[in-house]
Amino acid sequence: MCFSRYFYGMKKAGGNSRVLKDLLQTKCPNCGEANMFEYSTLHLGKFLKMYPRCPNCGYDFNPEPGFYFGAMYFSYAMNVALMVTAGVAFEVLVDPDELWKTFVSVFLPPLLLSPWIFRLSRAMMLYAFGSKRKKRS
Repeated sequence: MCFSRYFYGMKKAGGNSRVLKDLLQTKCPNCGEANMFEYSTLHLGKFLKMYPRCPNCGYDFNPEPGFYFGAMYFSYAMNVALMVTAGVAFEVLVDPDELWKTFVSVFLPPLLLSPWIFRLSRAMMLYAFGSKRKKRS
């Protein structure tokens, strides 16, 4: 069973590549036009702030209380994949002689990428399990 079938937006114009592009850019899953987050990822003080509704189509970004608790599973999976990849790559390419260098190579990438992982995991949760509705006219 393919996970991508749960991404309900696959049928919109542009197909899989369009939905993937919108997901990675954290655009509204309903219209694909407006951003889900109010500030840039690099604005470290406010990168967590989401719009309550899509400014373009009015789609509710918070479908129910506690909806985004499930996003931590997406975040966990991305962090584990990143840590394993970084650790194996460091071991193969550098061949460190001290254990602390390996620990730094494993824990530094997720720490540096945590704002993007946080936002992407929320977008994945909304794209996978949020409800789809037609655009207002």
